Amino acid sequence: MKALVLGSGVVGLMSAWYLQKAGYQVTVVDRQSRSAEETSFANAGQISYGYSSPWAAPGIPQKAIRWLLEEHAPLKVKPSLDPALMKWASQMLVNCQLDRYKVNKSRMLGIANHSRQCLIELRDKHNIEYQVARKARCRCSATRNNWMP
Repeated sequence: MKALVLGSGVVGLMSAWYLQKAGYQVTVVDRQSRSAEETSFANAGQISYGYSSPWAAPGIPQKAIRWLLEEHAPLKVKPSLDPALMKWASQMLVNCQLDRYKVNKSRMLGIANHSRQCLIELRDKHNIEYQVARKARCRCSATRNNWMP
């Protein structure tokens, strides 16, 4: 099987490595001449697992209405009666309810914590050195387990 990974930052390269390990023939494409020269660089290489959060969240529908009028909004939607857009919008609205948001947030944090563990194992197994700052575990319940490796 073949796989194409777009971007050679920390996420792209890690994804490519795991795909190759699983037997895929992987091609990595990046518009920059070197790895980690765009998003990974712009974020100063920051990996923030605890900041995983669904776009569909309470308050987003009200914000999205304001964003329709903004030139540089974080979410751009051209209103239309397209059935696919209507289906997407209705699913988005359902998932903006607090109970659905909590379920989706929990799922995302589970994936984020799994990704963190994969990075730690990869780093330790291959003795990969890079500049990393580690925060001590927070003792407060709201952010417990949301720390950097």
